[in-house]
Amino acid sequence: MIQNGFAALRRFYSGRFYPLLVTLLIFAGHSTGYDLIFGTVIILSLMLGCFLCDDLRFALLPFCSLIFLVTVEHSPNVPDYSRYYLQIPILIWLIVLAVGLIGSLIWFAIRNRCRAKRLPRGGMFGGMAVFCAALCLNGAFSVNYTVANLFYVSSFLLSLLGVYALFSAYVRFNETSFDYFLYCLVLSGLLISAELVLVYFTTVRFADGSIVKESVLLGWGVWTAIGGMLAFLMPACFYFAGTHRRGWIGYLLGLSEMVCILLSQSRGALVVGGVILVLCLLLLCLRGEYRKRNRWMTVGVICAGICFAGIFSDKLLALLQNFNAYGFGDNGRFDLWKTGIRHFLDNPFFGSGFYDSFVNESWKKDVYPYLYHNTVVQMLGAAGTVGFIGYAWHRFCTVRLVLKNPNPVKSYLGLCIAGLLLFSLLDVLFFNTYPTVIYSLMLVFMDRSEKE
Repeated sequence: MIQNGFAALRRFYSGRFYPLLVTLLIFAGHSTGYDLIFGTVIILSLMLGCFLCDDLRFALLPFCSLIFLVTVEHSPNVPDYSRYYLQIPILIWLIVLAVGLIGSLIWFAIRNRCRAKRLPRGGMFGGMAVFCAALCLNGAFSVNYTVANLFYVSSFLLSLLGVYALFSAYVRFNETSFDYFLYCLVLSGLLISAELVLVYFTTVRFADGSIVKESVLLGWGVWTAIGGMLAFLMPACFYFAGTHRRGWIGYLLGLSEMVCILLSQSRGALVVGGVILVLCLLLLCLRGEYRKRNRWMTVGVICAGICFAGIFSDKLLALLQNFNAYGFGDNGRFDLWKTGIRHFLDNPFFGSGFYDSFVNESWKKDVYPYLYHNTVVQMLGAAGTVGFIGYAWHRFCTVRLVLKNPNPVKSYLGLCIAGLLLFSLLDVLFFNTYPTVIYSLMLVFMDRSEKE
């Protein structure tokens, strides 16, 4: 009987209900303010899964979405810069949970070592390794060099290479695992959307008939991060629209995430999300078994959108007022880019490092450096020519992976990554930790979809 119970638990962990349950727990913790309590429950469930399961795919949703637990009142971000998670008792408890989870993952790896797959020696993983090695040299020989440069890059390497190695070795890749991962990405996007809709009913402020953009906050990120993450995750919904019989549900979910990008009030996310949406719809209408259905749905959506815009034009104008107010202004980005280029010219080979002499008085964070809001400028200014070459090689390997032997998994995940990279030409999403984890997982499943 005990064995039957364990078998039932394993089936629960490997099925669709465990990630759905974790999503609901994250939303409950975020919306009630008990993020630490619900986070503890989720981590304990992960530890149990490590002792029961022989496939690590149950950890995909928590790895993608656990950060979305953080509430505004506990966030080290604007507006309160809370020190909640630095209180000694809470910090000790977080360390206990982290040690327990790491220990459980080590035990999982030892217990399933015979099933583990070898890491590829070249290709995608090799390009990532070259990129990470170049990053480690950021700021070398600069007069402003600090050991924080290496510590920061180490956390980036753990998110990129560590996550890739772990899941590449310990996920059983078959015909169900790819749908499972895309399902987790859909849940992550819907989780952000639900949190965003909730704040519109609770804390978002309005002034003179328009939205106060600075009040669009979710604790783990401000309006730009919210919109950027939705543009990053949105194509996962359209994957199901192009590959599944009931894919019309995914189609509508993808459109709902595009509406939430508009609600985020991020200009960059709206532009990038619009481009990615058009590319997704073109792919749906031109490729795939269900392209005829998707063509009719697209025509219907366009007609419905025109009617909606005509009937609710006043509501729509209120949403767009902020975008109109800022217009095409750079919001200080051009000055940041000039600073990055100047630091590159000061140290053209290895850059000036992520933590250099540039100080922005409004930047009150304790961990992340102040970034240049453009990935190319960031690589040049922080890591110089060596870092830029490493990044360019990684980008080449990524494009080659997407275009060589294309399949639906690679096509839609490639659009996800395109959303991240386009948005990161205007903001800092690529060099934040949590998008890097999701990005690394996308590369794993794209790479394995070709091999399987």
